[in-house]
Amino acid sequence: MAVRNDLSGLLAFIERDESWLARLEDVADEHLRAALDAFDLEFTELGDVLSDQVANTLWGCGFEDFLSRRYHEGAGNVVDHYLKRRGWKETVLNREYLAGLRDTPPSLYEVSNVVPGVAMALRDLLSDAPVVVVRERSATKTLRQWDKIAARVIAQRDHHVGTSIFRRFPLFRGNMPA
Repeated sequence: MAVRNDLSGLLAFIERDESWLARLEDVADEHLRAALDAFDLEFTELGDVLSDQVANTLWGCGFEDFLSRRYHEGAGNVVDHYLKRRGWKETVLNREYLAGLRDTPPSLYEVSNVVPGVAMALRDLLSDAPVVVVRERSATKTLRQWDKIAARVIAQRDHHVGTSIFRRFPLFRGNMPA
């Protein structure tokens, strides 16, 4: 059975193309370089300081940002190029997921109705969008009612899924800071 929401083909595509790899490294630098420089750290040391899980989440935020970017110099978008050249190797659901990563902006959500290991309800705090139920296994084991989280929530046919941004840790517990 094929793995859903598998990014391995896209990652291999990026690694084989020097121009896309350079763009990814530039975006990751935008997200992390100032903090790494301020503490005189390399990315490889970040896991020792914060934990591998947090370091991977931070990198994942930059990666998802990269997937949504459109470049002017005729390059377009990496997901578009990948799907055009290699999309035939992906399942229909995975092509839809990649398109969702490309097209869905992150937002700030309030968590409710958590069913650990199964799902949770998320209310977008930055729009009037209706509450969505997100299928999720790992984050629902640590998130609690009223947590505030940054997330990219992607519609997949009859349900919603979250991306790596929120699968790691909540931004705030309870009320928003003043």
